[in-house]
Amino acid sequence: MRGLVALIGAVLMLVVAPAAALAGQVVAPPDGARVAQPPSSVRVALPAPVEGALARGEVRGPRGAVQRQAGVGDDDPQAITIGVPDDGTGTYRVAWSGMTTDGHPFAGTSSFMVGAAAPAAAPVVPEGSDGAGPLGVIARLLVLIGVFGSAGMAVTREWVLTRALAAGGIAPPGAADADRLRADCARAAAGPVRAWWRAWWILLAAWGVGLLVALPVQASAVGGAWADLLGATRWGTAWIGLAVLVVIAAVAAVALQPGENRPAPGGARMYALAIPGALAAVLLSWSGHAASGTDATLGTGIDIVHGWATAAWLGGLVMLMVLALPLLRALDEADRVRLGAGIVVRFSTVAVAAVVILVITGVYRALAELPSLSALWTTAYGVALLAKLVVFAVMLVLAGWNRLVLHPRLERVALGLEPAGASDGLRALAVSVRAEVLLGAAVLAAVAVMVGLMPPT
Repeated sequence: MRGLVALIGAVLMLVVAPAAALAGQVVAPPDGARVAQPPSSVRVALPAPVEGALARGEVRGPRGAVQRQAGVGDDDPQAITIGVPDDGTGTYRVAWSGMTTDGHPFAGTSSFMVGAAAPAAAPVVPEGSDGAGPLGVIARLLVLIGVFGSAGMAVTREWVLTRALAAGGIAPPGAADADRLRADCARAAAGPVRAWWRAWWILLAAWGVGLLVALPVQASAVGGAWADLLGATRWGTAWIGLAVLVVIAAVAAVALQPGENRPAPGGARMYALAIPGALAAVLLSWSGHAASGTDATLGTGIDIVHGWATAAWLGGLVMLMVLALPLLRALDEADRVRLGAGIVVRFSTVAVAAVVILVITGVYRALAELPSLSALWTTAYGVALLAKLVVFAVMLVLAGWNRLVLHPRLERVALGLEPAGASDGLRALAVSVRAEVLLGAAVLAAVAVMVGLMPPT
C-alpha cells in the first residue's frame, strides 16, 4: 500500500509542475535575431489552430512606436501575425498571447534587432499567461472525475448489479430460491443505496466545482476576455454545454432519487442518470487535443469511445466499492457467494471490454500526438503520458488478477464445485477495488495534466 501511495503521489506532483515556457511556440524573426530592415510582421506559430477572437499581440519599436495589430489568417490558422512599426534601427520587443482551439492559453515575449542593438525598446508584457497553471489542472481533474464517475456509476449499476440480481446470482443447477435472494437484498439495500447516491452527488458536485473554478482561471489566462472566451471559442461552447449538462444531471437525480413514495430507479431511469455524463465526455473530446489534429473527425470519435470506456471501468469500480460490496457484506454467507459471483462475472465482462477498447484507442491517440518515442521522456506532455501508462499498467495487473484468479474461484464456489473460501475472495476483491479506484484517480490526474499541455511537435 505504501508503494501505491508513493506512485499516486508521483503522478499528482505533475499537477504542480510548471510546463516549459513557450513550449511549441515558434516566433519569426527568432528571439535575438538581427535583420537588416524591419519586417512587416512577426509570426508566432502554434501546434494547434488559434482562436482568432483571443489573439493579442504588441510590437514596440526602439523609439517608442507601437503596433498592436494582431490576427489569425484563414490561410494560416495555427499562427498569430503581429504588425511591426517602422521605427528605425535598434532592438524591437514583441509580446503575444491567446488560446488554441483545444483550450491551451499561451503567451510569450521575444526581441529582435534591426541593425545595431541600441537603442532598445521598453519591455512589453503579454496580456495573458502561458498556461492556466495548477488551478487549471485541478479544475480539469474535478470535471473528469465528475463526468466519468457519474456516468460509469449509473450505467454499471444497471449492467452489473441490477442484472446480476435479476438473474438470482450464480447458483448450482436446480437452485430455485432467486425470489428469496432478491427479497433479502431489497431488505439489506437501503444503506448501500444511500451510499451510492451520496457518492453520485459528490461526483456531480466535483463536476460543478471544477467548472466554476475553470472559468475564472481560464479567463485570467487569456487576459480577462470573458465575453470572447465564452462567446467566440470552442472552449467556451464546451464550458456552457458542460454547465447545462451538470444541471440536467442534478434535475434528473432529484426526480429519480427514491423517497418514501418513490421506488428505486432502474432500467431506462438509470440510463437517464448516465446520459449527461456520456454527452459531457463527447464535449470534452470535441474541445480537446483530438479535435485539433490532422484527422479531427476520426480522432474525436476515437477519443469519445476512449472516454466512454474509461467511464465504464472507473465508474464501475466506484459502484462496486460504494454499493455492491457493502450490499454483499449485509447478506448471509450463502447469498453473499451466490450474488457476489454473479456481480464479479458481469463486471469482469464490462472491465475486459473496457480495457481492450482503452488499449486500442490509447495506442492510436499516442501515435497521433507523439512525433517520436523519445518524446515520452523529453517533453512535459510525454512525461505526463508516461506516468499515465505506468499507473494504467499497474491497474491492468490488478484487473488481470481479478479476472484470472478471483473470478473463476468465486464462480466455482457459487456452483458448488469448490467447498469454501468465497468470503476470503470477496475480501480480496474489496482490497483490489479500493486500490484500483485510487489508481484510477491517479490516471485521471495525469490526463488532467496532459490536457493542460500542448502535444509536442
